[in-house]
Amino acid sequence: MDPLGSLIDWIATYGMFGLFAIGLAERFIPALPSYGVLVAIGIAAVEDAWPVPVAIIVTSSGSFCGAVALYLLVRALGQNRSIRLLYRIGRLLGLSSARIDKTLASFSARERTLIFISQLIPTVRLVAPVVAGLIHADFRRFAGGTLLGITLWNGSFIAAGYFAVMLAPGMTASILAIKMLVLLVVTEALLALTWRVGVRYGWRAAPRESRS
Repeated sequence: MDPLGSLIDWIATYGMFGLFAIGLAERFIPALPSYGVLVAIGIAAVEDAWPVPVAIIVTSSGSFCGAVALYLLVRALGQNRSIRLLYRIGRLLGLSSARIDKTLASFSARERTLIFISQLIPTVRLVAPVVAGLIHADFRRFAGGTLLGITLWNGSFIAAGYFAVMLAPGMTASILAIKMLVLLVVTEALLALTWRVGVRYGWRAAPRESRS
């Protein structure tokens, strides 16, 4: 069984529209594993279903349009309704209200950096446009950072699928997606650990510098 392979067959049937639609859908369907779909799209590129650059551009365009739609929807709904909507989405994604509140505070304090970085963090990337709308982030800053983050996310996984199947012919999309998930979780954990150590080291180092 290769469910991702079957999904890619469907996408290939509709060509560029299929790629755009799957990029758009991952913004509104939390159960759809974007990393797995993107890896499978990279695998299909080896079989000449579409060129890798085209796949990256079209899927990124679909995802970006979905992110902008969420941002504009939140601005139109207003803060109170949007927060309630964000909490509901968070529950579906396994995010607690406390984590969402912490994300809101972080965005407000470091808007420029986190708009881009949030698109590289699983789960958080899906609620980031809603958060940006809630804090009334500058649209041009939001659009630029989000587009860059989405392109890097999509490009990385599509390229990973393309080169992985070149190195290991015969591997199914579903098996490769599971391996990529494990790698993604480990990488995220290491980055979080590195960040905590860096913050703690910097906090301790500051008094020494001031004494000198």
